[in-house]
Amino acid sequence: MTGWRLVETRFGPIGLEATAAGLRQVWLPPTIPPDFATMPGEDADEAVLDTVETQLLEYCAGERREFDVPLDWSLVPCGFTGEALRGIAEIGFAEVESYGEIAARVGHPRAARAVGTACSKNPLPLVVPCHRVVRAGSMGSYGGGEAMKQALLEHEFAGAGIEIWPEWWRS
Repeated sequence: MTGWRLVETRFGPIGLEATAAGLRQVWLPPTIPPDFATMPGEDADEAVLDTVETQLLEYCAGERREFDVPLDWSLVPCGFTGEALRGIAEIGFAEVESYGEIAARVGHPRAARAVGTACSKNPLPLVVPCHRVVRAGSMGSYGGGEAMKQALLEHEFAGAGIEIWPEWWRS
């Protein structure tokens, strides 16, 4: 049982997919499939989609710092990718960690590049906040685009009262 919803936010439209187990996938612009609006929905738990939509809009309005929704991890590969994404899920609002820091925290200190690969396979951006993972000396890439990553981080820093400046990641 799967259901889909498109939510209009200050960051653009965000697509959600949920199953009875929880939120399974999030699409940021420009990654939303062209046929998203016509995808056949089944009898998904509308309460999950309602909760995610409410929390997403609260996050975008600066009223929420973390998501508290059930997650369906079925699209997350087993092994290191899953370990890395679960580690990334622990990064707090307006905090950043490097690929190397994540690798070390999940017990693989030489796997910084693999953390980058895990981020590229993240089916739950925003909720599993890969935008909070930065490369040493640069902001790093992001599935939603570098401008989206910067906008999300600036949104969080402003919400936490942290002043930032252009190229803040270089300091």
